[in-house]
This record gives sequence, C-alpha cells and structure tokens, in this order.
Amino acid sequence: MIIQQYFKMLAQYPRFLMFGFLATFFSSFGQTFFLALFTDTFIDAYQLSYSSYGAIYAGATFAGGFLLMRIGKRIDTVSLGTFTAFAFFGFALAAALITWNIHVIVLCVALAGLRLFGQGFMGHIAMTSMGRYFSAQRGKAVAFAGMGFPLAELILPLLIISLLAFLGWQAVWWGVAVSLLLALPLMVYLQGAKPTETSAAEPTSQTVIEPTLRQRDLLRDAKFWQVLPALLGLPFVFTAVILNQFWLADQFVWSPAGTATAIAAFSLTRVTMSVFAGDWIDTIGSRKLIGLNIIPLALGVVLLSFGFGLWSWWLYLALAGISAGINSAISGSLWAEIYGTKQLGTVRALVHALMVFSTGLSPFLMGLMIDWQIAPQWMLLSFAALLVLAWLNARRLPS
Repeated sequence: MIIQQYFKMLAQYPRFLMFGFLATFFSSFGQTFFLALFTDTFIDAYQLSYSSYGAIYAGATFAGGFLLMRIGKRIDTVSLGTFTAFAFFGFALAAALITWNIHVIVLCVALAGLRLFGQGFMGHIAMTSMGRYFSAQRGKAVAFAGMGFPLAELILPLLIISLLAFLGWQAVWWGVAVSLLLALPLMVYLQGAKPTETSAAEPTSQTVIEPTLRQRDLLRDAKFWQVLPALLGLPFVFTAVILNQFWLADQFVWSPAGTATAIAAFSLTRVTMSVFAGDWIDTIGSRKLIGLNIIPLALGVVLLSFGFGLWSWWLYLALAGISAGINSAISGSLWAEIYGTKQLGTVRALVHALMVFSTGLSPFLMGLMIDWQIAPQWMLLSFAALLVLAWLNARRLPS
C-alpha cells in the first residue's frame, strides 16, 4: 500500500520529484564519504600531515557552513531555477579548482566550495523545494528526494575507486565538474514542473519578503532549540565515527574490508526507513516523530562500545541507517509545520549551516580524544549520552 502511494505520487509529479532526487544525489560530490576517498591523495599531493589536513577540512567545512547561513536564505527571494543554476555553476567551479595543485590555499578554497555548494546548497535546494511545494504529501516527497543520498553512497565509492585505477585524481575531478555542468539544463527543466498542492508562490529576483522571521529570531525561539539537538545528533555522531572507522577497526581488531563494506547496511536501512517515515509524517505529522529519530542510533552506539565483534559495526550502521531515514524525512517537513513555507529557506539555511558546523566539529573533537588516548568505549558512550539528552529535550516540544 505504501509503495503504491509513492508510485502514485511519482506519476503525478515525476519531473519535480526527480529534481529533488538528483539534487541530493549530486550533493554527494561534496559529502564527507566522497571526499574521504581522496584524503590520502590530497595529503600526498600537498605534503600534509593527517592532523593538518584535518584542520584544513574542518576550516573549509566551517567556512561553507557560514556562507550557507548567509546565502542560503536567498532561496526565499529568487526563483528556484536561478538559485539552482548558481549552485551548480559554483559546484562545478569548485570541482575544477581542486585539480589546480599549486598551493595549499587553493585546496582550502576548493574544499570550502565543495562543502558549501555540495553538502550545503544541493541538500538545501532539495529539501526546501520539497517542503515548500508539497503539502498533503510533503513527508513522502521529502523521503523520495532524500533517496538520492543512499544511492550515491552505494554506487559512487566503487565507481570512483575503479576510475582512480585507470585515471589520475585530477581527471576524476574534471569529470565531476563536467558532469555538473551537463546536468544543469536538465535540473532547470525539471524544477519548472512544480506541484499544485500548496499555494506557495515562486519567488523572483524582484520579490520582496518582509523580515517577519529572521535567523536571529529563530535563535531566540524555544521551539527551535527543542528540535535542533535531535536533528543534529545524527550528523554530529555519525560523521565523527565514520571518519574514524579504521581507527576503531584497529582498536577492536576488525578487518578493514569488512569495516568498509558495512556502509551498505547503512544505505539499505536508510532507504527502507525513509519510505515508511515519509508515510508516517503525512499521517501523524513530524512533531510526533522528533526525538525518536535518534533512539536507534543511540542504541547502536551503545552496542558498538562493547566491541562484540565486526557484526556490532554492521549492526551499528544498520541502526544508524534507520535513524538517518527518519531524520531525513523529518528535517524536510518539520520546519514547514512549525514555521510555515513562506520563509522556509531562511529557516533551513540556518539549520543546514548548523548541521555543517556540527559535522566539522565532531571529527575534530573525536580526534582530540584519540590524541588524549581516551578508550573508544568511553568515547562512544559519551556520544550515546549526548543523544539521550537530545531525545529528552525533543520530548518537550508540544505535539
């Protein structure tokens, strides 16, 4: 029944739903899992240490998050097609720039661009547009668009590793830049078929929106802080753990191959749960699910801390995928339920920027704990404690 509902929605709005799906898929070129494939390459090319590269990556992530917060709200005042073209051109430029191996400053700027236009704008475009132009089917639309994330996680690592065996890393990044430019006309075409479920007007460059809701107002709103930790808990914890997966593998004596291939468990459970979560949101709303989105992840972190064996890593990623599926569906719909759709881009720009900040901060903190020789069990249990506190905080939100 649920699958039939998704097919019915896809038959109604195929172009616009594919726009959201492809936006999340293309965001992968700026996501941590993709850039991690080039970590050793960049370290060798620029003669960096792991700690210095980690600092550069964190700085680039913070810079991208700050710019997203300032620029992302413009999606409320310009047309979706214009904003999409700006994002794709910037993304392609950053991908081309990173091939220019002349100075570490170029690497810093290129990484900041990839984080801003990839992890930042692509997801922002997809989730804001699905949340704004859908109403009765908002949950399912957000869930469908979000499936671009796990699909990229499943196919791109193997594809890129295969390409790197025959091509240089710079040729691969030139391929990324060309792919983004070739995809732009298609994306502009797809976004033109907007749903009629809501009365949301298409912004134009002449649109003037009264500053009835500013980002500084959100930071003073109690509801915002009741929700935010529960939504940021997943990216905060998951990014730190996945970036240090091979350190954990060494600590717990797991095989590197078994550790790396376990990402499939995350992707599969994420897709499955997002399908159900989208339907639940359309039935009962997002407010009733907030907080529950991080319980599976918290359970997985606790199980992982005991180091039962490689199977505990697979189980952790499967539980994290369940949380990610719920998290993705909620993050695209909850803010529209709380603050409406008129200035949804303003809200999501701030939220997405804070999410980007969290994914830059958590690997740095875990790196410090590793340098301080804190046992992995205590690291993981501290993460679990933070998730439980975020869940208790979210329970305060009126349903």
